[in-house]
Amino acid sequence: MKRTAGCFRVRSSLLLALCWLAGAVWSLAADPPVLERLVPAGGQRGTTVTAKLVGKPGEGNVRLQCGSSGLEFRLSDKRDTVDIDISEQAEPGVHLLRLCNDAGASELRPFIVGILPEQQETEPNGRLAEALAVASSAATVNGVLEKAGDVDSWAVSLEAGQTLVASLTASRILGAPMDGVLQVVDGRGTVVAQNDDDCSMDPLVTYTAPAAGLWYVRVFAFPAAPNSTIGFAGGADYVYRLTLGAQPFVHHAMPLVRQQGGGELRLHLHGWNLAVQEAVLGAGQNMLIGQFAQPWRVYETAEPVWLEEQLSERVLKSVPAAICGCLEQPGADVFRLELKKGQRLSLTAEVRRFESLLDPVLSVRDAAGKVLKEADDVDGGNPDASLDITAPSDGQFEVRIEDRFLGHGDRWHYVLRCRETVAECRLTVQGTAWSLPADKPLEIPVAVERRNGFAEVLTLQVSGLPEGVTAEPVSSAKDGDTAKAVTLKIAGKLSSAWSGEIRLTGRTEDGREFPVVWSAADGTNVSGFWLTVPAAGG
Repeated sequence: MKRTAGCFRVRSSLLLALCWLAGAVWSLAADPPVLERLVPAGGQRGTTVTAKLVGKPGEGNVRLQCGSSGLEFRLSDKRDTVDIDISEQAEPGVHLLRLCNDAGASELRPFIVGILPEQQETEPNGRLAEALAVASSAATVNGVLEKAGDVDSWAVSLEAGQTLVASLTASRILGAPMDGVLQVVDGRGTVVAQNDDDCSMDPLVTYTAPAAGLWYVRVFAFPAAPNSTIGFAGGADYVYRLTLGAQPFVHHAMPLVRQQGGGELRLHLHGWNLAVQEAVLGAGQNMLIGQFAQPWRVYETAEPVWLEEQLSERVLKSVPAAICGCLEQPGADVFRLELKKGQRLSLTAEVRRFESLLDPVLSVRDAAGKVLKEADDVDGGNPDASLDITAPSDGQFEVRIEDRFLGHGDRWHYVLRCRETVAECRLTVQGTAWSLPADKPLEIPVAVERRNGFAEVLTLQVSGLPEGVTAEPVSSAKDGDTAKAVTLKIAGKLSSAWSGEIRLTGRTEDGREFPVVWSAADGTNVSGFWLTVPAAGG
């Protein structure tokens, strides 16, 4: 009898252990992937790059998903690396991608497609004697400041009179928690040029070589969020891309924007090592590539576009309008316009996405010079300035743009947007990927920012859901708890797993629509979200 009981206890223990093991395996298989970053974080068009995937790939049918064309992926057996085939036709710039399986998906991460040859960092390369040689006249090098005190050094060959341009990408697009520093050093170890912050925490430095020879570019960093650490910072997430060499480099082109539906556009180029000062974009084109070190994007806008010199006596005769200008001389740029009493106007000085050094202060003054309204930064991370004004009387008014720190020069460029004030709203979420729980609805909080007196009832709904999964529309009223935030709920069960893109939209009673968006580190607004519905009982 005791023996039987003992056998029962052993078998029970074994059964419990097997159940626990099965549960652990199921839990592992049911976990969605986590993708923290890719190393390297980019590659050249027309090449294949092997990138390390940092995070947890998950189990089952793991795959990489990207919303843009030109990239193909082949995961390794261990799913810790991926071969990325970048076609010759892939668009240069940021491509957002994520890891997916049948349990869910990771958040979007950036992968940058470049146009120059690329190199990978190898250690040690901290001292000048260990500096890695840049193999071509210009290249994009990929590295990681892996630990505290880490310094990376690169050697560049220059001819007398050539201008070296070194531009770091780390914080602004890749989200690396670093405040990078670039130095140009001569063969004796003397620092001849240095930059900390350029138009963001990412530095850009230039140096014209007085003689032919080797020059060195050093990369190091401090933490983006200041702390008590004394010394250079580093970590596995201090990932960067550094473009350097004496290649033609465009820092901006005028006009900065083009009107939607416009034809051929002639651009005046500003930068370094430029053999020509003009280029032409064909109708429908928005990317300047050519022989340049980095592409330059010309964004489209709905408003008619003017260069500041095209406005006679700086008088803006009609709105809406987008004015492309530059504070090349000390002082403010001043534009004049006629307004009627009670007329409402929205003004924006936009600089952030054009990589301008201008920190604009935007103001409106009456004919006597009295300041009616003034605005500085939109928020702590965005130097753009924006204001709304209601004309107190008929007459001429001045719109002024000046630099907060009285700066000026060839890179203090801007787009001034002027339009009639329109009541509108902005809808945002904090993530881009969700999984539907097995035992309860998925809740998605949506922030509602009402602007310019927007007081309409807004109905939020979800499109793209598979049959069997539903989301009840939810309303945001002009007052009360729902005026600033609502929660969408998605529910349902499927016999087999499903994943795909969904969209969230707010609609007014008169049919106006506002997309729900998520903002990437580079300011790109994403309106397509990834939903996973695991199989019921899986």
